[in-house]
Amino acid sequence: MSRVPSIQWFGVLCGIALVGCSNATPPQPKPEPPKAVAVAPVEPAKVEPAAEPAPQAVPVAAAPAATPETKQPAAGQVAAGATPADPLAALRQTLAAAADEDARVLVIDDIAKLGQNAKGALADLIKATADVDPRTRWHATRAIGMVGEDALSAMPVLLGLLADTDPMVATQSAAAIGLIREDDGRKDIPAADAQVYASAVDPLIKSTTHPDARVRRSAVRTLRRLAPSVEQLAPLLSKQLADVDPSVVMPALQTLADMDDDAVPFLLEALNQPKSRYWATIALAEIGPEAAPAVDSLARLAAEGETEERMQALLALAAIGEKAATASPVMVQALESDNNSVHFPAAFALGSVRATDADAALDKAAAGDDPFLAEVACWARARIHPDDKALVDEAVKRLRKGLHSDRPNERAAATSGLSDLAEKLEEPVRRELAGEFADLLSDPVPDVGIGGGGALIRLGATAVDTLRERLADPALRGRVLEILGAIGPAATPAVDDMIKSLDDADPAVRGDAAVALAAIGPDAAAAVPSLTKMLVDEAAPAARFPAAYALGRIGPAAKPALEQLRALTESPDEVMATVALWSTLKISPEDRSLFAQAIPALRKAVRAEREIVRLEAAVALGEIGAAAESAIPVLELVSEEDPSKPVRAAAAAALAKIRGEIQDGNRGG
Repeated sequence: MSRVPSIQWFGVLCGIALVGCSNATPPQPKPEPPKAVAVAPVEPAKVEPAAEPAPQAVPVAAAPAATPETKQPAAGQVAAGATPADPLAALRQTLAAAADEDARVLVIDDIAKLGQNAKGALADLIKATADVDPRTRWHATRAIGMVGEDALSAMPVLLGLLADTDPMVATQSAAAIGLIREDDGRKDIPAADAQVYASAVDPLIKSTTHPDARVRRSAVRTLRRLAPSVEQLAPLLSKQLADVDPSVVMPALQTLADMDDDAVPFLLEALNQPKSRYWATIALAEIGPEAAPAVDSLARLAAEGETEERMQALLALAAIGEKAATASPVMVQALESDNNSVHFPAAFALGSVRATDADAALDKAAAGDDPFLAEVACWARARIHPDDKALVDEAVKRLRKGLHSDRPNERAAATSGLSDLAEKLEEPVRRELAGEFADLLSDPVPDVGIGGGGALIRLGATAVDTLRERLADPALRGRVLEILGAIGPAATPAVDDMIKSLDDADPAVRGDAAVALAAIGPDAAAAVPSLTKMLVDEAAPAARFPAAYALGRIGPAAKPALEQLRALTESPDEVMATVALWSTLKISPEDRSLFAQAIPALRKAVRAEREIVRLEAAVALGEIGAAAESAIPVLELVSEEDPSKPVRAAAAAALAKIRGEIQDGNRGG
């Protein structure tokens, strides 16, 4: 999602996380009372894994166990007595005879491949949704959706599964409802069927505030497919977004913001509801340019709303950027009003939309008595006229002074404003700014330090020499390594410094250094001996994960570490074994001997808590290709419902590659 450059009142988070497949519930935002906030990039909620969730407290309809004298047929094979010409009958018999969860999941996926032709197995699939094993439940739920409109009779079951204790089941339930409606392409639906679809609206709206982001995304997407009437949607949506507890509302807003134009119709309706409009403006601000259809509604709110609503509406217009330029008269009016609270967001919005009709109002604000407003106004003028060197130089002068203000919000604003203008500055000035931003890393206010880190990342290669110098400070070393890692390959000149940090006395710093080297990739090959040594350092087990990950990112040049990595693939630590498997595949991608071991581990890793783990697992499955066919169901889910866009894109690319190889194989290619 693109973003207009902005003075971010609450900074840029640039921490790097590595691996983890914990089943812990992800942390939720701390509740705060509603107040006007700045353009706040809302972080996606962490995804809790669904590898081994708590069993659902529902009646269990377990499949009959195979008798000792009956050999268990593999998924897709014809059970004894079945007619090969009737594949569904064969699969149903195989499902009935399946004695363990893995076998049930595989045969359910084979049934799902039949799509509408699997209607005859609907009863079997419904029965499987009550299985004690959550994987069986969600695969069966997915298969019901694949049947399409012929599975409409299963709607009550699917609605019940929205409340399943396992989020993967709830996610697939919402998705299945959407697939059934999508397959039912009728515009004029019989009253009875229409009532069935209508019965799903309320439960789905309730699911938009589910604790798990995947469930929320799936619910919103399906609601759009159901296209409920405004009369039906408005009161329900207003009630959900009017919840007074931000710990409930904010996750829903995070999901809506991440869904771009899919969410805009819901947020437009929420803008019309007094109890939900404030929250809707926050989500629209995060959506940014994709929220352009809301410009007129936001402009009205910026002109007529309560003070906090006006502030947030102005910030939402700022986030939309130049597509919101038609609202500039409202912004000018706010800047010139007697309400001091709206002056800052109005000036910021005028700069963000590049309002060419705002020069007089901004000149007056820049010459005023409020130094903070003057800084914002100067930044806005420079942004509107980026080729006017005098305006840019004046803005830089003012903002550099603001870096030393006693007011933390002014320091943060000045940091982001300078970062925004830095691209137009000459290299010597950019290098000076790198030093000033680096000084902010020690700021007593954490958000200011975070903003300084974000500004250094945006400077990229220009900041590397300054960051190398700051590695000498033990108090900053970990944070500096994180920033270098975020800069990525442009930080290659710091590789030798990163390698030295692999010997740091603090295991956490050693791990940070390994992650930074991983971000460099193949150009960090000189680190292979040190990283290999870390693999066998049992005194610091936490550092072994990032070391293995870094070796995988380095790729074939890390072949000297293969022996140690292969040994770790047998580790009793499931996470360590998975990372080692992934790394071995990246170093030696032609080695098919590990596929059977790697694919189940990667299927689980693609549902892990950490974003980087899910992304790398998806990429690895795509690189394996057709042999990873069993991962298609989970990749489908991740490609649509993962909270991270890069992960969704990686999963979609993996699906395309796996399916392409399967199709080529079927053609004999």
